[in-house]
Amino acid sequence: MFQNKKILYSVLSALIILFVAILILRPTKDKNQKDFERILNEGKIAESKELPNLPEDYADHKLMEYSMEEIARILQEKYGKNIDNPAVQIAMIEELMKDLPKLYPNDWVKVLNQILGYAFPNKALELLRMSESLYNYNRFREANMSKVGLMSDEARREMMWKERYRLFGEKADEIWAMEKKMTVIGDTLKRIQESPPGNLDAKLSNYAKTLKDQFGKDYPRLMENKRQQLTEGFMVSVQKDLKVLSFGERKSALREIRQTMGMDQAALNRWDALEEEREKSWQNQQKYAAKRNQLSTKKGGMTAEDEKELDAMRKQLFGEEAEIIKNEEASGYFRASEERTYGVN
Repeated sequence: MFQNKKILYSVLSALIILFVAILILRPTKDKNQKDFERILNEGKIAESKELPNLPEDYADHKLMEYSMEEIARILQEKYGKNIDNPAVQIAMIEELMKDLPKLYPNDWVKVLNQILGYAFPNKALELLRMSESLYNYNRFREANMSKVGLMSDEARREMMWKERYRLFGEKADEIWAMEKKMTVIGDTLKRIQESPPGNLDAKLSNYAKTLKDQFGKDYPRLMENKRQQLTEGFMVSVQKDLKVLSFGERKSALREIRQTMGMDQAALNRWDALEEEREKSWQNQQKYAAKRNQLSTKKGGMTAEDEKELDAMRKQLFGEEAEIIKNEEASGYFRASEERTYGVN
């Protein structure tokens, strides 16, 4: 019997310790979370009121330079047409949450609720719930920042998407739609970069198809705004392919890449001319670096005559940039030591 009591006592002690540990380790709600919870439970929004006219020069000023009523009117103008879109809602809330905590450190959640009520009275509670979810998501990111840095890309994505779905539900897909598309594109570029050299045409075709598949009817607008970045992204991923080509072959390959990415004839001709300039500059850099290395590794180092010879060569090869290059080298920076990225520099 004594043995049974001892076992029971041990079990109860373990349970008490576990319960206390849970209480201690359980994340506590901060004041802002409690404010969100209280306002949402009460279900109260700011009373609607007539808003002032739209400030004429609002685009030239910070949002927080205006009164709450003026801010509400500006939000209507900037976001009203697409306010049903979760991604637009998040963009608006992020703009508000960027500065409100600085201006109203003790009650910014209350002020946020007032502004949302003035601007969109029929959606104020929905927008405040979205604000609460965004605040909690940002807290989650901050709390896991060090952990995320040690995770693989796949594990990090899985963790972040799990939290997004928990907080935002199916709306998460709309909020981070662009990220999902860019992740697919990034994965495609990674596979291309890790593949062996060869089949450059097939790689380019695969990349172009991925872009069109991901963006559909928005593809033309995407290319209008991001053509150069997307083109360079592909060029960086096929450096192994470009490196083994002669200059003439590489120039043709780069032209085909740019043409596939939608550049017009005039742009293609400008890029062709730039590639010739880059090649000449690179060859001059290599020629100069070889001479500099030859002179600097001589027994006893460079003489005054060697310095003069190098100065003359710099001026001959680089013209007005000669003095800049000399100063760079004096500070320990040598251009020729940089790795060349074909199509980019």
